Amino acid sequence: MNQNILAPRGTQDLFGKRAYRWHEIKKIIRNIMDLYGLSEIITPTFEYTELFERSVGEETDVVQKEMYTFLDKGGRSITLRPEGTAGAVRACIQNNLLQGNLPLKLFYFANCFRYEKPQAGRFRELNQFGVEVFGASGAEIEVDMISMLMRIFAEFKITRGLTLAINSIGCKVCRKSYVDALNEYFAKHKESYCSTCQTRMNKNLLRVLDCKQEKCTALNETAPKITEYLCPDCKKEFIRLQNLLQLNGIAFKIDNKLVRGLDYYNRTVFEFIARTPDGNNLAVLGGGRYDDLVQSLGGSQTPAFGFGMGLERLLMLLEEQNYEFSTPKSCDVFIVNASKGNPDAETLAWQLLADLRKQNIASELDVMQRSVKAQFKYADKINANFCIVIGEDECKTKMLTLKNMKNSEEKQMVYEEVLNYLCQQQQ
Repeated sequence: MNQNILAPRGTQDLFGKRAYRWHEIKKIIRNIMDLYGLSEIITPTFEYTELFERSVGEETDVVQKEMYTFLDKGGRSITLRPEGTAGAVRACIQNNLLQGNLPLKLFYFANCFRYEKPQAGRFRELNQFGVEVFGASGAEIEVDMISMLMRIFAEFKITRGLTLAINSIGCKVCRKSYVDALNEYFAKHKESYCSTCQTRMNKNLLRVLDCKQEKCTALNETAPKITEYLCPDCKKEFIRLQNLLQLNGIAFKIDNKLVRGLDYYNRTVFEFIARTPDGNNLAVLGGGRYDDLVQSLGGSQTPAFGFGMGLERLLMLLEEQNYEFSTPKSCDVFIVNASKGNPDAETLAWQLLADLRKQNIASELDVMQRSVKAQFKYADKINANFCIVIGEDECKTKMLTLKNMKNSEEKQMVYEEVLNYLCQQQQ
């Protein structure tokens, strides 16, 4: 096959059982969203580039290296959505959603696009489940949403090896003192850091703490800790968060190097990390508070909190942990036409097919001109529960042969009896 028409690197096709599992995951999550009072928001796949530059941050890796940006036919700079928060905030401001009852609690399923190196659980087209809550400024909403996530993980039986990491990155007031302390520390050790971190020291200082290279990780162990520089208000809220988590029986660890990679975060940031069967750590989701983003994009000052979860990573984790997905619905009834070319048999087969489907009984008939033997073989391959045989005798006597494909038992019934019997089997 021509390489230029294969699926682009970093994308994937979902079909069969995996597509079914994908929708089952979304269904389970939607049910929990209803339980916690969140409503869905759907935003465009692309936005004006300026939205992401102003919200995510011009110096972040996302904006500098990873966005899919192009000029449309009108010469306007357009970017495929790299994350879900910016679009959700823009939609809330543009549609005056923040003028109603608060808090406003929203969720979304969004396909996002980032040009980065594909690896396990990471794609260039990724699907994100996200939550954004507007109007609540305290730790209460943070704990409520974290407890909601715990409910999701429990529903998927992801409990062992799951760690909640939290941190506070302060506000504009206390972060300035912390950045000054970091600058002083990094200046002394700059040459020992990797080249990427050296660049970040000039553009996105806090991201140096997030580096996973061994030499940088070791140096960061002795770097100043943000929690030592928090102002009284930020320190109070961080302690409040910890107390509420303990009150709700939610275990956590404080990770002073957890900063998140987007500029709009302040105060609380968090991640959930799962242990994979091969012993590796997998960041399943992350998020935090972003109290200044709404105002920076033209709205009124509105506290906000949210997170994003990669569905590809969640599906990969569930499959690795052998989560028992429900079985895709199989065909209930396959109609075997044993009298090809007989217009009466054909009419009866199509009428039966329509009547079965009216009763919400999943049904099929042969459209491939197969022999009777081949039709039974096909019915077995698609796991049909029953076959109904229609031939010349059935057309004359109006008696249909119903075969149970699981135990090979056969019954002779009139048309209406067959429908009633199959309806009872559905109950």
